[in-house]
Amino acid sequence: MSGLSIDDQVTLTEILAILIGIAITWAIYYGSDQAELPGEARIPDPSGSDDIVPDVRGRTL
Repeated sequence: MSGLSIDDQVTLTEILAILIGIAITWAIYYGSDQAELPGEARIPDPSGSDDIVPDVRGRTL
């Protein structure tokens, strides 16, 4: 048997659900002010080389 009554268990579950919701919301939005938004991306220098090299090894269609 649990030391808590059913009302206490329901209250504890509600409080934990609210705290988990706050923690998830914080984890999603933490640092989002540094996100790159549409229209704010830097335009790369056209004289520079590409950083990304496509992987051309393996199977093709």
